[in-house]
Amino acid sequence: MTTTETWWEKIFEGNLSLGVNKERLAELEEESFLYFDEHEQIQEQLY
Repeated sequence: MTTTETWWEKIFEGNLSLGVNKERLAELEEESFLYFDEHEQIQEQLY
C-alpha cells in the first residue's frame, strides 16, 4: 500500500501521475500528424 502525506496525492495516481495516457498521446500525435500533413499540402497548393 502506498502512503501519501497530503490528500491530493491520491488524486494524481495512475495515468494522471504521468500527465496523460501515453498510448492515447501516441494516437493523438499520429492523428494530428496526418491532419497537419494534409493541411500543409493544401496550403502549398494554394500559394
